Amino acid sequence: MDYSSSSNEIGQFLDKTGAVEKNIDIIKASISRIQELQTLILGSTLIQKEESYRQERDGLINYTRQLIIENKDSIKQLEDENARLHISDPNYELHKLRHEFLREKLANAVSEYQDVASAYIRQQEDRMARQYKVVNPNATQQEINNYLSNPTQRAFQQAILRTGEAHSVLDQVKKRHEDIKNIEQTISELAALLKELQLQVEEQDPTIGRIEEQAEKTVSKLEKAGDNLTMARLSAMSTRKKKWICLGILLIITAILVIIIIVKVPKSNSSSSKSTEIRTTVTSSPLPTSAL
Repeated sequence: MDYSSSSNEIGQFLDKTGAVEKNIDIIKASISRIQELQTLILGSTLIQKEESYRQERDGLINYTRQLIIENKDSIKQLEDENARLHISDPNYELHKLRHEFLREKLANAVSEYQDVASAYIRQQEDRMARQYKVVNPNATQQEINNYLSNPTQRAFQQAILRTGEAHSVLDQVKKRHEDIKNIEQTISELAALLKELQLQVEEQDPTIGRIEEQAEKTVSKLEKAGDNLTMARLSAMSTRKKKWICLGILLIITAILVIIIIVKVPKSNSSSSKSTEIRTTVTSSPLPTSAL
């Protein structure tokens, strides 16, 4: 195993994921600044100040949008790289955990951004509704809703002019309405980005499922192989045991035969000696005198 190559690969991976995590922190900081600017926009009483805050906010929105897209793509790339790793790879778990951590962190940031944008729209609409009621104190809720959906309607313009307000007020109303529409577009984009991040998990699940299924099959095969090896080992031990038993029985039989032979041979020799002595005695003894 090439440990230096593995170490370099891990180092590059951590550098890449570290850069993504740092960018997500920048995104979160940008969202906080956007929220601050929107609070200043809502509280501003000077047209020039409000416009200045809005310009800074719009530039930051564009920057944040681009950064979210870039890091969403980077996280998707990490997912594709992880899909090519085998579960047995020693770095598999690290890759998987880092990808999931970054995906969730970015998703949380996008969700937070949605909340900030939605809150701003509600606050801006409340501000416009109050302004309308100043011009038309007897307005019904339906009239207010119609105004919010189309603040440039002729009836409102005429009411503004009757109260002696300048045309600049109408310009501000139009800008605020456009502002709301732009933020609604931002919310729509954020929803699409959040959906993509959620789909990454759904797309990853079948891959993980296949890997886990393959891993289970591999484990099952290994367990079966282990069982077979155990059975073979037990069988071999049993065979050896039987061989030793047979050898022991054979040795016992051999020993018995040897003992029998040892015991029988002296007796046979003793009987043969006695027969020889008897024959010798008979042959050598003198015949009786009467026989002569």
